[in-house]
Amino acid sequence: MKRILFLFLMLLPLCAVAQDKAVALLDKAVAAIRSDAAVQMDYGYTVYDDDGEVVYSDKGTMKLDNERYSLIMEDMKVWCDGKVQWSYMRDIDEVYITPADSEEAQNLSPLYIMEKYRENYKVSFEDKGASALVVMTAMDVDAEVGRLELLMDKKSARLQSLFIYMPAQGRIEVFLNNYVAKCSFGAGEYVCPVDEFSTAEIIDMR
Repeated sequence: MKRILFLFLMLLPLCAVAQDKAVALLDKAVAAIRSDAAVQMDYGYTVYDDDGEVVYSDKGTMKLDNERYSLIMEDMKVWCDGKVQWSYMRDIDEVYITPADSEEAQNLSPLYIMEKYRENYKVSFEDKGASALVVMTAMDVDAEVGRLELLMDKKSARLQSLFIYMPAQGRIEVFLNNYVAKCSFGAGEYVCPVDEFSTAEIIDMR
């Protein structure tokens, strides 16, 4: 379920007009992130169960520079320098270390997820004035993520909110704001400061 933090900017076909508009907007969003160099944004998310009850919520700040990223939240912190990923879980006081190209790490990689969700999803487009709603529906009835609803600013192609629906599990709502482009972060921003977690158990899965 950690992958919910980055399920944004994805695509695939439905009807010709809607597909063209949705694909163009999503391609523009991917290109914007790449051209913006390092970016930073704040986000909050809430997980609901299948009955609509709140299961968990958290908030944090994301830094993203192509394959490098960091997610700093209250209960979980993730860093990836493009080669290694570190995930710290506060509730169990553990740091997991995995190769950046491992399945678990890639499920948290924004760019990997963008590419992954270009397959096996139908897409529809709804004009919302200054914004556009892109709805992606899984063609596989057994898919973990059955539907995604992405609200995007049409002019900037930046994601504003994301609703993720998982069959028989519930949904996740993600809201993003305070997007800052062309930031300059040092390499250390994408590396876990292991020394700061002196009591944590280090689980190296490389």
